[in-house]
Amino acid sequence: MGTKNMIGFILRRLLIIIPMALLVVSVTWGLIRLAPGNFYSDERALPPAIEENIKRKYGLDKPIYQQYLIMMGNVVRGDFGDSLKYQGQSVNEIIFRHLPYSATVGVLAYLLALFIGLAAGIIAALRQNSAFDYGSMATAMLGLSVPNFVLGPILVIVFALWLYWLPPARWGGISHLILPVITLAAIYAAYIARLTRAGMLEVMRSDYIRTARAKGLDEKTVLLKHGLRGGIIPVVSFTGPALAHLLAGTVVVERVFAIPGLGNIFIQSVLNRDEPLTLGIVAFLSILIMIFNLAVDISYGFLDPRIRYE
Repeated sequence: MGTKNMIGFILRRLLIIIPMALLVVSVTWGLIRLAPGNFYSDERALPPAIEENIKRKYGLDKPIYQQYLIMMGNVVRGDFGDSLKYQGQSVNEIIFRHLPYSATVGVLAYLLALFIGLAAGIIAALRQNSAFDYGSMATAMLGLSVPNFVLGPILVIVFALWLYWLPPARWGGISHLILPVITLAAIYAAYIARLTRAGMLEVMRSDYIRTARAKGLDEKTVLLKHGLRGGIIPVVSFTGPALAHLLAGTVVVERVFAIPGLGNIFIQSVLNRDEPLTLGIVAFLSILIMIFNLAVDISYGFLDPRIRYE
C-alpha cells in the first residue's frame, strides 16, 4: 500500500464529501418545503399583515430559487443561522451543546458492544457447533429481535422500579449512564457477534491460515496475528455508519431515558418545522457518516495487505 496512493485516495474522498453533503442538504430542504404547514402558525391562521411581516423577516417572500441560493450560500460558509424556535441561539451552538450527551452514551455503548460482540464471536467461531456457539448466537438473535423501545422500559422497570438499583432516567452521574448504555449496546453487540463469527470462520479456513499452521506457528499466533486481522473486517465496515449514528444520537433511547441529546433535538426541530436546525443537524450527520466511512476504508489497507488504493 503506497503512501502516495493512499494520500491521493484520501484527497479524492474528501473532495466528494462536500458536494455529497450539499446534495443531502438540498434534498432535505426540498422535503421540508414540500411538507404542509409552517413554523410560525399552528391550527389558527394568522392575520395577513402579521404573516407578511414574518415572511419578510425570514426571507420567505422571495422567489423559491432565491431562497434556495441564499440557503446554500449560508451552508457553504458553515453558517446555518439562528434556530426559528430557540430564539437567539445559533444552530451551531445548539448542535455542539447537545452533541456531548449523545456522544458520551454512544461511544460507551459501542465500546461495550465491541467488547461483548468480539469476544462472543471469536469464541463461537473457534468452538463452532458447540454449546457456547449455539447459545451465544441464539442470544444474539434475541438481541436483534428486541427493539430499543422495548428493552429500555424493561430495564427501567426491573432495575429502577423493582430493585431500586439504578435511577430510571435523566442525566446525572455514572449511574444514570448504565441503563441507556446497555439498551443501546445490546443490538450492536448482537450484530458484532454475528459478523465476527462469520468473518472468523471464513478467514480460519483460508489458504494463508493453513500455510501459517504448516510453518509451525502456534495457534495463538495464528489467531491473533493472522486470523483476527482479516476476521474483523466485517466489523470494521459496520463500525463506520454505526458509530456515526450513535454519536448523532438515538431518538428512542434519548426519549426513554430523558437524555438531552442531539437525536431528541432533531425530532423536535422536524416537528417544529425549524428549518435551519433541521438542515444543520442533517448536514452534520451526513458529513460525520462520510468521514467515518473514509476512516473505515483507510483501515482496510492496514487490516488486509491485499487491498490497494488506486
